[in-house]
Amino acid sequence: MNTKRRAPMRFEDLSPAARAGLVAAVCWTLAWKGASLWRAARNDSKPWFVALLLSNTMGLLDALYLFVIDRDRRALDDDEETILETTGEPEQLGRSYLED
Repeated sequence: MNTKRRAPMRFEDLSPAARAGLVAAVCWTLAWKGASLWRAARNDSKPWFVALLLSNTMGLLDALYLFVIDRDRRALDDDEETILETTGEPEQLGRSYLED
């Protein structure tokens, strides 16, 4: 049995193409992660923020959040604004009639 351990591979040991691919993958992931974390924080969505922060899916979960989850939430907000503008009804501020 061979018990000799191999030295870990260093960045300098990679071929130029492998280095470029690794740098591109890191940049791709950071761009998606930054955009999705910023949007989740702006939306005050703590569960999504934590999930996006702790996951590493090469931008797939981040893109899903940006293009599917957040888009659905924005569509609901837009629908409510359109209804308020169309009906001329004032915005409900969450006050209950029972509070008076």
